[in-house]
Amino acid sequence: NSEIANGRLAMMAIIGMFFQDGLTGQAWGDWSLFTASPLRAFESELGVQAPVGFFDPLGLSKDGDAETFRRRRQTEIKHGRISMIACIGYVMPEIFRFPGCEEFSNGLGALSSIPFEGWVQLVGFVGFHEVFVKPRTGGMGSYDLGFGTELLDGVSEEELERRQTVERNNGRLAMIGIMGLMVQDGMYGNPIQSLKVNGFWGPPVDWLIKDIPMCAGPTPLCATRQAGSRIARTALRAEPPKMSPAVPFLKYPEVLDGWVGGEKGFDPLGITDALDVYIVREAELKHGRVAMLATVGWIATDLGARFPGEKFQGFSTIEAHDKMVQAGIFGPFLATVAAYEVYSGWLFFEGWEGRIKRDAGDFFLGKNFLPKDPEQERLMRLKELENGRLAMLAFSGICTQAVLLGGKTWPFL
Repeated sequence: NSEIANGRLAMMAIIGMFFQDGLTGQAWGDWSLFTASPLRAFESELGVQAPVGFFDPLGLSKDGDAETFRRRRQTEIKHGRISMIACIGYVMPEIFRFPGCEEFSNGLGALSSIPFEGWVQLVGFVGFHEVFVKPRTGGMGSYDLGFGTELLDGVSEEELERRQTVERNNGRLAMIGIMGLMVQDGMYGNPIQSLKVNGFWGPPVDWLIKDIPMCAGPTPLCATRQAGSRIARTALRAEPPKMSPAVPFLKYPEVLDGWVGGEKGFDPLGITDALDVYIVREAELKHGRVAMLATVGWIATDLGARFPGEKFQGFSTIEAHDKMVQAGIFGPFLATVAAYEVYSGWLFFEGWEGRIKRDAGDFFLGKNFLPKDPEQERLMRLKELENGRLAMLAFSGICTQAVLLGGKTWPFL
């Protein structure tokens, strides 16, 4: 027993001695030679993580050249950022697509489905960024391009170091992740789309063992595809359910048929499964119209537009609410809104219960401006709906950005 145990210990020891000899030049000797090794020159850099410490298995930094290290670190961070965006880009097209991009493939399929004009735009955008976007003066390094640095104002040194370390680690993981996605895409097809068809474990791989004699017949020794039942095979041949064009991994909400915009099939939370489409569309149009007015109003006041009168001057859009409360204007304003709400509530219930002929969101104002052609009228209503949805997102973003940037005005440059 002693011989076996000592042998095991010796195997570990000789490996350690080889490693130390490579680091310090001595397998047994002066510890200072290890701490002074060029490989230890960057142990205190951001991104050095336990338990491996400074990870450089190829010894690219063994000469201790600080300038070369900084250049490689800049490259690592850039590639990490690109890889993080690329990983998100693999997933998002299965959830959301910009209008006009519904027919484009994603993943490696994008290389053959994006038209020439699209490539020109992509190359132009990347080229513009590479040529004109430079590191900011006085920044944290050549990787600091000045985007989002406002979020770091007032952050402690420990938190700043933690955030930079998180970015480096996520970038490293994303570089490995995007390589795995592309390899799987090239060998088996788009991995995100494969989840819907083949499940988490992917497509069958029994073709790897089909020519091994012992696997030719049914046997528990080889991983082969089980024969499905007649019922299962019939189910597989059945017509697949209709999927939503806007959210391709969800089923198309049939209740939206006949409604303006219903062909997009956009209801990711399944709200129309619980509520009448009339109710949902009424709320959506009302919020969209308010958001369009609010977006225009915010931009106009940020650009200097004001009502005449001293009480409307000298404060930002963010401060407007409190200032109007102090000036006593909000009471009449809310009373006016309440009068409109009472009228709109009456119209809503009359139309919902069928006592009057009224479409959801119709307040019988401005209908004379709609085109007389039914198809053109439908397109006009669709534009209002989509612009309202965009305005709801835009107004939320404007409010958030204005507060985060400490009161900067639109366009927040």
